[in-house]
Amino acid sequence: MSFVNSYQAPPDIVTDEELYGPDPYDLNFVYPVPTELAAPTAGVKLVPFVPRVHGEAFLEGVRGKESMFRLMPLVLEGPGDFLRFVESFMRRGKNHVLFSIIDTTRPDPAHPEFGGSIAGVTGLANTSPDALVTEIGPVIVLPAFQRTHVGSHSTGLILQWAFGLRTASPPGLGMRRVMWATGELNKGSSGLATRMGFKYEGLIRWACGLPYVEGFPKEGGLPLREGDPMPTVQGRHSLLFAQCWDDWENGGKGLVECAFVRR
Repeated sequence: MSFVNSYQAPPDIVTDEELYGPDPYDLNFVYPVPTELAAPTAGVKLVPFVPRVHGEAFLEGVRGKESMFRLMPLVLEGPGDFLRFVESFMRRGKNHVLFSIIDTTRPDPAHPEFGGSIAGVTGLANTSPDALVTEIGPVIVLPAFQRTHVGSHSTGLILQWAFGLRTASPPGLGMRRVMWATGELNKGSSGLATRMGFKYEGLIRWACGLPYVEGFPKEGGLPLREGDPMPTVQGRHSLLFAQCWDDWENGGKGLVECAFVRR
């Protein structure tokens, strides 16, 4: 018997000219994306992340504080690294979408058009229209906005959109299951998931890689066996949380509404 394997990996190199994506910006998501996710009582709003519009303000918020990525499977050695992640993974992968988090309680004199200050990013990843399953992530709250309402309010808006029925106004995605995965050492992320109604489902061993860059050490990286084909990428155990539509209808929705009124 003879056979061939003609698979060729798609190109994953994003050139400097491609860092900001096409113009006009194509979100390339499997579902329609609203121009804004907001709630009357929420202190944030979410708008699609457009690198040309939001990239500089986001990167300014992490400049000098790159150590915040030590628990994440992301590298931010320079400004282009995050934009390459957005273009190569979030935008070119049709099952992902990224939003800018705008804190509407803090005006930004440099960007009055934002209607507030960029406080981070959040989004949906690995969205399956066939199984009606998705995952919240990445969730990155800028240092100046941590330990505020930003994390809970932005997560609440994503949950409302994900679980909202398509016949509702505004329409949601009608998801049956929304997941949340985080590193086992990331207590802040685990705590936020629990407060927002997610239920712990277990430890996923060697769930993802933690790329190491000199000067930006990763925390909790797992040692590799001799001969591993990716010697510069340590492993990470992840904690898996999930919230399903029945959890949402029987308490989760109420938790979000309560979170919105807290600052």
